[in-house]
Amino acid sequence: MNVNAEMTVLHGYWLNGKTSAPAAVSLQVDANGLVSVINQTDNSLLLQTAFSALKISSRLGNTPRFIEFAGGEKFETLDNQQVDELLRQHRPSVFNTLAHQLESHIQFVALTLVCVVALTWLGVMYGVPAASKAIAYRLPQNALSLASSETLALLDKTHLAPTRLTPAVQTRILHHFAPAIRENAQLHIQVVFRDGGDLGANAFALPDGTIVFTDDMVQLAANDDELIAVLAHEIGHVKYRHALRSAIQGSSIGFLVTMLTGDMSAASSALATLPVVLTNMSYSRDFEREADHNALTYLDSHHIPRHVFVDLMERVTYNAHCDALLRIEQGSKPAPAQKPAIAGNTTLTPERKAQCDKLIAADKTEHPAILDYFSSHPATAERLQQFKL
Repeated sequence: MNVNAEMTVLHGYWLNGKTSAPAAVSLQVDANGLVSVINQTDNSLLLQTAFSALKISSRLGNTPRFIEFAGGEKFETLDNQQVDELLRQHRPSVFNTLAHQLESHIQFVALTLVCVVALTWLGVMYGVPAASKAIAYRLPQNALSLASSETLALLDKTHLAPTRLTPAVQTRILHHFAPAIRENAQLHIQVVFRDGGDLGANAFALPDGTIVFTDDMVQLAANDDELIAVLAHEIGHVKYRHALRSAIQGSSIGFLVTMLTGDMSAASSALATLPVVLTNMSYSRDFEREADHNALTYLDSHHIPRHVFVDLMERVTYNAHCDALLRIEQGSKPAPAQKPAIAGNTTLTPERKAQCDKLIAADKTEHPAILDYFSSHPATAERLQQFKL
């Protein structure tokens, strides 16, 4: 077949949409925009159509270009320059090669990268927390109850056990807590006790207003005012829906990371989870400060000395440090023995304190495994400073 000087010819492969086997063809476009697809094997005419009826993929570097026909057929070619020239002749537009021109300039690529990083950072640091807060405050109480009951049931199977506190001790503590619970009736506060096992001295709030105190926390408290300071702190978590917001934020960030990395598997998974951990630690710091402020306000309004919170938290931190050092010294965590019922508040025995002092004094270097009581919260000294003012 003769090709005149005004004919533009592209070489590539023809995909007819019926079979998977490609055919070597040439695509010829005359000056009037008539497109002819010629089989290079026998020079037979496969199809003719107007150039205006074609759908042409955008240029991406020097990767193959696809030209799609109305019947679903496709022409694949590496003649990108010829395709660009055809677009200039028969379908002129500044957008035809704009993407290719921009991606060819390193300055634009660098600027785009900076913008993507900046927008991602702004979204994670401000957008996600704001959206999570709005969602958390709009969830109905039955959703909070369901999430809390399932969470507590799981913890009861994995970490917690029935409380060893005597009924008299539980009654006494709940009686002391009653005024604070009444003041926050809208939050549906309910205090429960559990043997914390490997959680040790701890207290945590579930989204529906259930607050769990472990036996070890009660055991370390010198008086019930120390415990009510912790209760006021946990009520702050319920009031500001920190547990829900934290869960929503973690899920949202995980989703964003998946969108950016493409998947969460194999080598990408380790890097993908890192920002989730780091940002959640930052969020927890803000949440703890907010809950601390709630505790501080309650103590002041009820004329309870601020130092009760400081005293208990320092005792808890000291005990946790001691336990961690003891486990390192023993090489493994000892099997739990049968524990007797707890009849009341107790502090560290002189023997226990002497043992802890000896271990901590021998600890010349900081062990990475030994964290503050609030491992994902602000340092205890920093948090408690406001309670010492």
